[in-house]
Amino acid sequence: MPSNTVYVITGANRGIGQGLVETYLRRHASTVVAVVRSDSASTSLWAAAENFTRGTDSILHIIVANFSQPLSPQAGIDTFKAATAGLDHIDILICSAGHNPRMCPTIEVTAEELRESFEINTILPLTTFQALWPLMKGSTATAGPKFIVLSSSMGSIGEMEQFPAGAYGPSKTAINYIIKSLHMQMAQNGLIAVALHPGWVQTDMGHFAAQEWGHEAGPPLTPKESVAGILRIIDDATRETCSGKFIGHNGEEIGW
Repeated sequence: MPSNTVYVITGANRGIGQGLVETYLRRHASTVVAVVRSDSASTSLWAAAENFTRGTDSILHIIVANFSQPLSPQAGIDTFKAATAGLDHIDILICSAGHNPRMCPTIEVTAEELRESFEINTILPLTTFQALWPLMKGSTATAGPKFIVLSSSMGSIGEMEQFPAGAYGPSKTAINYIIKSLHMQMAQNGLIAVALHPGWVQTDMGHFAAQEWGHEAGPPLTPKESVAGILRIIDDATRETCSGKFIGHNGEEIGW
């Protein structure tokens, strides 16, 4: 009998991250590991999860971990295994945590805003991947291990929008570079690495951006619509179809 598909989702206590946790739990034989950064976030997610439908043999783990701090691979694995009853592989790692101090013109961006944004939007996904890669190499998935980062069209240089993106934009540009480089450099390992734009979604961050831009209509996408698109892309992702690419929730490729 095949082992459960193991999904690890960071930033899982709200918005799209929580939607992914809930949806994956509905699938049969799924082990979902939701990673949050505080005890209060863990408590909140456990309370919400009481109302989640679970597929047959599906399991939820919620762990508090701060992979933004430098960790050796062994330390990362030890932290993960201690909180997940010794799971020995990861099939899909999704980094959905994000930080957006304000959507200001570039000339107004402060050094502190850049540090904060790069810490969460760029460094955190990379160090999480570095810590958990030894377990991802043991993936049982036919397509191979998948590393998905929720990026943003605000990080696109090729299709830069007129709206100011503050420190958020360049931090997403940087994680896009990391995704592309991992795709190229880890081809021999079969890694599938994707920068995925979830769309402009009706989440706290989405509404915050709308307010900053004076966009009264607000974000157009519901979290449910965004999650559905994200799931389709992740499920179908292979090295040939979308690895090493910057893709929107609707399947359209975005210019770097």
